[in-house]
Amino acid sequence: YSTLIPNKQPLTIIMPGATDKEAFLKVFDQLKDELIGDFQHLPGLSDNLKQQLTTYYTECLETTVPGGKMTRGLTVIKGIEVLKGRALTDEEFFDAAVLGWQVEWLQAFFLVADDVMDGSITRRGAPCWYKHPHVTQDNAINDALFLEVLIYKSLRRHFKKHPAYVQLLELFIDTTFQTEVGQHIDTNGTPYADGKRAPLDLSRFTLDRYQGCVRYKTCYYSFYLSCALALAYCGYPPESDLYVKADAVTMRLGEHFQIQDDVLDAFAPPEVLGKIGTDIEDAKCSWLVCKALELVTPEQKEVLVAHYGKHDPEGVEKVKALYRELGLEKIYEDYEEEQKKACDELIASIEPESFQELFKFLLGKICKRQK
Repeated sequence: YSTLIPNKQPLTIIMPGATDKEAFLKVFDQLKDELIGDFQHLPGLSDNLKQQLTTYYTECLETTVPGGKMTRGLTVIKGIEVLKGRALTDEEFFDAAVLGWQVEWLQAFFLVADDVMDGSITRRGAPCWYKHPHVTQDNAINDALFLEVLIYKSLRRHFKKHPAYVQLLELFIDTTFQTEVGQHIDTNGTPYADGKRAPLDLSRFTLDRYQGCVRYKTCYYSFYLSCALALAYCGYPPESDLYVKADAVTMRLGEHFQIQDDVLDAFAPPEVLGKIGTDIEDAKCSWLVCKALELVTPEQKEVLVAHYGKHDPEGVEKVKALYRELGLEKIYEDYEEEQKKACDELIASIEPESFQELFKFLLGKICKRQK
């Protein structure tokens, strides 16, 4: 593979594509170097301060942005390949990878903030960014905001003269707004009052509320955005019905993904999942608690009343034991099979047929995942 150079003229690359993580990661290195290099051009700062910023944010970007499965970013490349119906040129691959990394940057911004809000311990098998001793919550909040603004710096640097520039900007603005609406719904499943959580109100945990939360917290940024960026880059105007079709499929895929996430949070070993699940302690409106409330006897419900939303390891285990007693793992397995079939049917109905390949790619990434 070639080394991508700062003037955006990549040397010859041997037809990388959506499965080529090595070529994709090379683009991250270039974007990181460009953004870190911007510190050198800040007026009025000493060389010592510039070096402090360079050292700190090099570690921040390398720790928080790559390291996941990179499905969101690679989906942008896959979408552009599918829409063009051929392998991408060097320039197209570079553009697609830059856009893909902006989705990964958005994910990093959300996760750094989310881990602070949830008091999480680990992320991707390592301490959360705010848990690093030289970071703390104070820095992490600013770092989350910093990660967000870097998206717009890179978009401006690489797409300012692209005909879809404004459309690309609007997709990131709209998706960030939608996700932050979802995050509010998620955080306030049990609301706050007088500076602390209000008493647990299980009546708030309904599948209707859950589905609204998932649509806004997960579906738009994890699934729809990557598809919409590919459409915009390839010249499809916002009024194209392909955006409507993409929305319909990605909302279903996103709900499937989030329910998987909830089940993994409760039952997957932390060493496999890469993080310690805290949905029970944080009183989250998860699929498991919503489904449990549909099935419990009055006596079983008392287990939830007594232990849900409490930071007590024994109580958490009692809630998980109740989930097992109710057979929620088996109910989930049956649900997953039904969702796979429903997704297959929805994807098969999409025209043009070539566009189906993008959603088959996404469905393949999430089916039967373990983390």
